[in-house]
Amino acid sequence: MGPTKVIVKENALYEAVGGKLIKAGFASQQDIEDYVNHHYLALPVVDKKGRPWLLDWKPVYCLRGTQYETVDDRKVHLARCPDCGGMGIRSDEFAVESDVIRCTTCGHAFDARLEMMET
Repeated sequence: MGPTKVIVKENALYEAVGGKLIKAGFASQQDIEDYVNHHYLALPVVDKKGRPWLLDWKPVYCLRGTQYETVDDRKVHLARCPDCGGMGIRSDEFAVESDVIRCTTCGHAFDARLEMMET
């Protein structure tokens, strides 16, 4: 069992599954992040512009480093785009021998394993 997955609405934190209010009255996004970091909570993954990752219209959460899950605890194989920070999904291109991942936001194609080796 992992942290409680939350969503932000009007400067307040709510449980993503039940919709129960956790805490309201935050002054900024930084205050929200500080609160989440000091409690056993997880915010949805966002790109560099602050837009949340959505898979089947549901937010995606990053748990334990690079493990991504949906609200309903379904593990999904995704990667962060090195350009825009958007959600990268494995492409079904049979002509390519490596794992090509394509960003759903900017369309950038990259190989997650190659990106990790370069950094």
